[in-house]
Amino acid sequence: MRTFFNKAGYWITLLFTALSLYGQKQKQQVTAADYAKWSSIEAETLSPDGRLISYNLHYDYGVDTLFVQDIKSAKRLSFPKCSDARFSSDGRWLTFSDPEKGLVLNDLITGNKQYFKDAIRHEFNSEENFLAVLNKNGSSDYLTIIALSTCKKYNFNDVIEFSINSSGIFAISTGYEVRLLKPKIGFIENTIAQDEEAGFKKLFWSKSGEFLAFLQEIKNPQQTAKNYSIFYHDVALGTNAVLDNRTTEILSMENITPYGGSSAVRFSEGGKGVFFNYIGAEQEQKTGAYEIWDSATVLEYTQNKMFGDPNRLPKTAVWTPFNGKILKIGTIENPQTILTADRKHALCYNLLKYEPQYEYYAPADMYVKDTQTGTEHLILEKQSTAVGMIGGSSSGNFIHYFRNGNWQAFDIAKMQHLNLTENLPVSMIDSIQNDAGPPAPYGSPGWSSDDKYFIAYDQYDIWMIDGRSKQARRITDGRKHKISYRICLNLYPVINKPSLDEFMIRKFDLSYGLVLQATGEDGSSGYYKWNADGSLIKMVFENSANSRLQKAKNTEQYIYMQQSACNAPKLMTISGKQKTRVLFQSNPHASKFKWGTAEMIAYNDKNGKNLQGILYKPAGYIKGKKYPMVVLIYEKQSQEINNYHIPTQYGPMGFTPSAYFLDGYLVLLPDIYYQMGEPGKSALNCVLNAVDTVKRMGIVEENHIGIIGHSFGGYETAFVITQTDAFAAAVCGSGRMNTISGYFVHSSSIPRSNAWRFESQQGRMTFSPFENWKAYEMDAPLPNAANCTTPLLSWAGKKDKNIFWTQSAEFHMALRRLGKRNVLILYENEAHTITTPELQKDLTIKTKNWFDYYLKEKKETLTNGIP
Repeated sequence: MRTFFNKAGYWITLLFTALSLYGQKQKQQVTAADYAKWSSIEAETLSPDGRLISYNLHYDYGVDTLFVQDIKSAKRLSFPKCSDARFSSDGRWLTFSDPEKGLVLNDLITGNKQYFKDAIRHEFNSEENFLAVLNKNGSSDYLTIIALSTCKKYNFNDVIEFSINSSGIFAISTGYEVRLLKPKIGFIENTIAQDEEAGFKKLFWSKSGEFLAFLQEIKNPQQTAKNYSIFYHDVALGTNAVLDNRTTEILSMENITPYGGSSAVRFSEGGKGVFFNYIGAEQEQKTGAYEIWDSATVLEYTQNKMFGDPNRLPKTAVWTPFNGKILKIGTIENPQTILTADRKHALCYNLLKYEPQYEYYAPADMYVKDTQTGTEHLILEKQSTAVGMIGGSSSGNFIHYFRNGNWQAFDIAKMQHLNLTENLPVSMIDSIQNDAGPPAPYGSPGWSSDDKYFIAYDQYDIWMIDGRSKQARRITDGRKHKISYRICLNLYPVINKPSLDEFMIRKFDLSYGLVLQATGEDGSSGYYKWNADGSLIKMVFENSANSRLQKAKNTEQYIYMQQSACNAPKLMTISGKQKTRVLFQSNPHASKFKWGTAEMIAYNDKNGKNLQGILYKPAGYIKGKKYPMVVLIYEKQSQEINNYHIPTQYGPMGFTPSAYFLDGYLVLLPDIYYQMGEPGKSALNCVLNAVDTVKRMGIVEENHIGIIGHSFGGYETAFVITQTDAFAAAVCGSGRMNTISGYFVHSSSIPRSNAWRFESQQGRMTFSPFENWKAYEMDAPLPNAANCTTPLLSWAGKKDKNIFWTQSAEFHMALRRLGKRNVLILYENEAHTITTPELQKDLTIKTKNWFDYYLKEKKETLTNGIP
């Protein structure tokens, strides 16, 4: 019996092996004609009650479609060409945009639909269960309110703006009137402000909904800067207070302006005070027949015109309507301000203090000002204002900042500085960022909602540090397994709308635990739930890319995206302790086609630093066979190993890995680690070492290796081919070819010169050309053009404000003069990347033809040397 079963097992195994091999042989080769079958999942949304999801399938070659799906039953509705789905709080109602019919309101129970052809803006309100739609009607807009429980409609004419408070009360402006509409009394209109001469705009409710503020433009016959008055309405009392700078001594020389922050007005914590912006009354000088660029100005010409005069900068002030008191928070001496979360204090500073300087974010001296008394204290000198280097606590008790390699906090009540991380056994300095400039931290998401704990990241773990005792605890154990944990920030909305004058603060209530995102160095990823008792529970973590986690507003239902290099993205769901489940698998047809594989390779730079890269092997890969290879370069890329690349001819830089590994190419994406002052040489060293690693595998045709890069990768590509003949062909897009002129050029997109980019950011030189001119020349493509032997296809957009197309033209002219092979494509109306679909396809085809000619020796792909 044992012998029989052993033999039977043998033949069954053999049969299944044969069937498996037969199935593999039957898989089709993907051709360009098949690309149209692929789609991408976009804009997935989870209903507040967790019962429904919506998502769009985007087709590069066809019509996009919106789907709405029941999570339990998997029943789906489809809406071709539609987008922008939004659910009501109870999940019964859905709105979406139809390109032909306008806004659609769909009852998901009855299937009935209503259409709003000329909708401008719409908003669900859960408090009173209605939908508000602002519609365009010639020169006059109108508002429609639909009571969803009864389907009764209310129409209001000549409405240009509306805002809904937390109780469901509407404020609407007709431009000449402001009215309140209360749903509980049938939306009867109550006019609270009226003026036939000037328009009302910018309606803002206090957090409690008890107070309303709005602006009224003041007619200005003197042609000075625009000026406004502020109305403050007390809903309970039905009274207005008005702030008019013309009758206010402290503002008699300034105008009230809506510019400078994300909101024209902001309320104090209790709604009793109103924060607003003021500006010098002088109108900005218009451009004349000539410009004078003066090296003695604080800032370079364009920036000096915009930001050099503190009088012309919007500054924050606070008005207390009940007593008429006004306090200027931002001043000529310190015009920039950032309000704390409770708005009881502000951080005030002057970005001009240390100019001229050559960082993107200027350092500044920081003062804490009491927004009620006006008293202020200098707390920091020459502090970095870069994003992520300074912030505030959830309740407004602390200001935290990164300085001298540590996170530190200023206790406002005690006027005391605390070094929060000096005793931790790990470094807070980011060793991965690898840019020039001051040391940056791994980051901090902020404070617990009760202001007790400051939360900080090291390379792998999350730390909670008591803001007063400085006692610290590590809540994850990522270092042991080389897993990086971070709080999943998109699940924690910003408390106040982020702007230039507000700290971006999220609410982390530790009693509810935290959802964490986890990423392994091998590309594994997923999510964990940290609980208040200290336990860490895995939601999902595996060797795939898991991203875009969303949580239903009112339940513990989650959705997320899962994909790998070989498996198309799918929408997944998880709820409580249930196992993960597939909601929707994109591109199921892909299993019928041959596909490539991705693996991580390891190599070192010249200093022995361990690096990684992604190697894609071609579809139908045969062991022992050698293939041509294209190397795509741009800083660090290995973290993308589990990304699925749909095959397409439509892309912003004319290249996608799948189009190559589906057509018999190896594709290599190496990581680059930079030595300061040698970015080009660092790229050369890392790329060649990665290529040599693949060569030692015996799978690449060593005479048929190409290289491609865009932007900084374009610079790297051009430099590399001036230093080595290892590449048979190259493609370079929007690259900086002359680092000397690139340093001094005035970029209109910033607008300023690029000095900061080299000395404190991606250029990684850390010094000016005058300190080491030779280093700039040695690390630039143009001065080394004579050494180039690699045929180069280069391209640029003539509307590129980031890297001027003349940089590519300079290198082309150099290669032309030297008799080197180069074709330059200039796209007339494109910018840094290509956005016009037909031109994306054009560049993709030209790039592929160039590589096919030189790496596969397909002579028919070029005509007279032109792809």
